[in-house]
Amino acid sequence: MKLDWSFLRLVALCFGGLGLLSYFPLTTYAPAEVLRSVVGGGIVSLLHLLMGYAAIEVGFEQVHTKFLKIVVGGMSVRLVLMVAAYVVMIRFYDFESLSLTLTMLFFYMMNLALEIYHLQKRVKTKHPTLQP
Repeated sequence: MKLDWSFLRLVALCFGGLGLLSYFPLTTYAPAEVLRSVVGGGIVSLLHLLMGYAAIEVGFEQVHTKFLKIVVGGMSVRLVLMVAAYVVMIRFYDFESLSLTLTMLFFYMMNLALEIYHLQKRVKTKHPTLQP
């Protein structure tokens, strides 16, 4: 599996930029448990995105049916793991539920956009005739 450093830089830029933008308000106005939940949700979401990236990279050179099995099956597994992490964080580690839920939801939507962007870019490099 060859790493796409431009995509990984984009991920680092998105997560780092959001971290910098939210650092002051969270450390100044939010209680410690909210800050902990936001950071925890961000870490779980980043791991979710990296697993999705790996699934796309592994499955992309496969035949279409195998690619769909890897990506859609991987998406299902990743979603189950994310829900399990959420439950463990709430139930056993007493994370603040509202901030954790909102953080994970926000990052999940951002991660979907990043994964679609990456997949679109990969398709364009494999099939240049599909470019508009």
